[in-house]
Order: sequence, then structure tokens, then C-alpha cells
Amino acid sequence: MAAPESELQKAIYDALKGSAAVMAQVSDVYDDTRLSDAQKAAGAPWGAEDGYISFGPESTVADDHDCIAIDEITVQLDVWSRRVGRLHCKQVCHAVRQALKDVTLTLPTHGHLTTDLVLQRILPDPDDAITHGVMQFTAHVEEVG
Repeated sequence: MAAPESELQKAIYDALKGSAAVMAQVSDVYDDTRLSDAQKAAGAPWGAEDGYISFGPESTVADDHDCIAIDEITVQLDVWSRRVGRLHCKQVCHAVRQALKDVTLTLPTHGHLTTDLVLQRILPDPDDAITHGVMQFTAHVEEVG
């Protein structure tokens, strides 16, 4: 049985990849941006859309209630844009928010209870050509088994 965090990440990844609105604005969704030379030569991670999404820091806190094992999992999604201005980054963040609000995240073995956006920030990157969006979602997952 997979860890609740792994199942949640896969469900979020699938929801984002399955969203036409998200994928129309970014090249891809990455777990890890350490890319091969071949991927970089092909334009990754930016692609023609000049943007991508990556998974950032994550934390898990046990939040057990009445003999029910519940994990509170906070997942950060980072939105990256090389387009001039902040508008593209904001549009991607909005599409991500809608994609995760409009679907029921189904986990193979654990029970998904809720996923809520708790923070969204648009901030400048040390590289002046990049705008960085930070989105933190908190999910409550019932551990099974």
C-alpha cells in the first residue's frame, strides 16, 4: 500500500495533467526539475508556453480523531512563468485552483476527505525574467490499513 502522501501527489498530478485549462498554459507538471540534457534540448521545462508547474515542499501532520488516523498533508505547487508581467502566472494559478476544485481526488487505498487552498502568492524571482507563483493546498486524508 502506498503512503497517503504518494497517493495524494499522484491524484493532484493526474488532475492537473487532465485539465485542458491548465495544460493550455504550461508545458508540463514536474515532480522534479532535474532534467536530462535531452529534455533540456527539447525545451523543457519551459516549452512553447513559457511556463510550468512543479511540486514544492510538503509536510504531513498526524491529526487523529476517535481512533481514525487522519493525515493533514500540505502540498506546495510552484507555478513558473517567463512571460512578461504577472498576468500569465496569475492565469495559471487560477486554472490550477479550478482544476483541483472541480474534481474529486480519488486515492487508490486511502480516503480523501478535503483539499483546500490555504495560500496563493505571486512573487518576483531572483531572475528578473521569471514570475513565481506559490500555491499551498492542505488535504485531509484518512489512512487505511
